[in-house]
Amino acid sequence: MAKVFIRLFSGLSFLCICGLFCSCAKDEVETMGTIYGIVNDADNGEPIQDAHVSLSPYGKTINTGSDGSYEFPEMEPGQYTIQIAKFGYKTNTKRISVVAGEKASGDMVLQWGTSRIKLNIASLNFGGQSTSKTFTIRNISTSGTSVSWSVTKSSPASWLSVSPSSGSTAYGKESAVVVNIDRQRITKDETVILLVEAEGEALSVEVSVAKNGSDGGELDGGGSCGTITPYDTKLKTEFVQCTKIGGTMEFRFKITNVNDDVTLIFDSSQLKGYDDAGTVYDFTTSEFYISGDRIYFGGTTSKLFPKSVSMSCRVVLKGVPLDAGEITRYEVVATSSTPWKVLNPKMQFENVRW
Repeated sequence: MAKVFIRLFSGLSFLCICGLFCSCAKDEVETMGTIYGIVNDADNGEPIQDAHVSLSPYGKTINTGSDGSYEFPEMEPGQYTIQIAKFGYKTNTKRISVVAGEKASGDMVLQWGTSRIKLNIASLNFGGQSTSKTFTIRNISTSGTSVSWSVTKSSPASWLSVSPSSGSTAYGKESAVVVNIDRQRITKDETVILLVEAEGEALSVEVSVAKNGSDGGELDGGGSCGTITPYDTKLKTEFVQCTKIGGTMEFRFKITNVNDDVTLIFDSSQLKGYDDAGTVYDFTTSEFYISGDRIYFGGTTSKLFPKSVSMSCRVVLKGVPLDAGEITRYEVVATSSTPWKVLNPKMQFENVRW
């Protein structure tokens, strides 16, 4: 009888312990969500393999599998934009809301055909000071006709305005879109996605704004720098110092690769910049260095950017006139990258002051 009682007591204890653990498991709160989707051909419904999927913000990328599926796990709740591209298809973009503990549907279809529009950039970085920037929409269709387009915001973002928000661009021409920031409404770092839609195609521009006075304010050691549009959000680029001594101006910055290793091919013959006094700078009057090595004078050079490594870089401009107050724009061109493709072929520096 005692043995029966002991067994019964042990069994009840085991059930209580299991119930306690199950209760604890049920009480756990999911704080992250998942984006999951399948990409299909709009005409025949077949899955599309190896379509390139990019996520904004954060710049994550992945390719679809043989069944056309892709997944971004462990995503913080919030608003995201998925852009999907594949050669032979029109690029498509979709807004997605992620909720903690749930899977957000990222199912999309791609239409067969060539792109009709091209954007000159994929992101605009306003830093902590700039209030206005411009991107262009170019008509690259082969039909020889005009293309109608519209620009919308992925979220209300009352601090941002776009002009014009719609238009039509003639064949072979381009239209400028001005993005303005109301800095009185900026109290923290902000990011919003602009969707440029044109006749069955959708492209995106990521707009990032830093809190007023940060990311471009006064820097230790000299100078007030401007803003940077990087090659890619995965190649985080930040100013370090901007100085001018006599007729030589130098600005230092660092590039940190937060993605897998990538090699960029630079063409120094395409170095180009301007100052507010009207001076034009090219590869004969400016120099570009990475980790102390000068990018080959007037030619191409490859450079590896390892994962999670910060690379020190600098640009040196010579013959800067005394009456110049800032470098209004400077560009460094990367003609290609491998094994993954950067979003922007040009790294752009604007309103660089010393």
